[in-house]
Amino acid sequence: MEHTVVFEQKATLIPKDMNRLGKETIDSIILNNLRKNLEGKCNQHGFVVPNSLEILSRNIGQTDHGHYTGNIIFHVQLQAKVYNPVSGTILTGTVEKKNKMGLYIIYKDAIRVLIPRDLHIGNTHFEKIEPGEEITVEIKKSRFQIQDSFILSIGVLPSGSGYVAGPTSESLLGPLGTNTTVSTEA
Repeated sequence: MEHTVVFEQKATLIPKDMNRLGKETIDSIILNNLRKNLEGKCNQHGFVVPNSLEILSRNIGQTDHGHYTGNIIFHVQLQAKVYNPVSGTILTGTVEKKNKMGLYIIYKDAIRVLIPRDLHIGNTHFEKIEPGEEITVEIKKSRFQIQDSFILSIGVLPSGSGYVAGPTSESLLGPLGTNTTVSTEA
């Protein structure tokens, strides 16, 4: 779920940033600006983990032609750690809320997981979970957009927790509670 990605980004230094050149290097100014804009938010790769952004390379910089702003544009190659949970990912998070809809779990302020109550009807383990507890969940689907402050996921309690979400034995029985197997003998 957490992996390292390499990507390119355009960074702009305004004339006000150039005043800091005596105290800081161009790389540190660019890195600080990119950290403000990228870390703790989602980009096309997932949620960028704070304090994980590194500059791998950059070009010499070009002035912004035609706008007369004095801005210098750099094309920077970056490396960062990102969270991007796929279906089947198991993670441990803290229960933030519990209501009639289900449980709301937070994982490292990056991923928020909703566990619907409808998928766990009759599960006594699910009913005993209270806010503040640490629980393990299995991600079923995740969604985010660029600049979101977290990834929103739907999950279930994993099968190792004593309950498997899905059809119950009662739903497999016929309308009168009898087994409805079909005989194929002629």
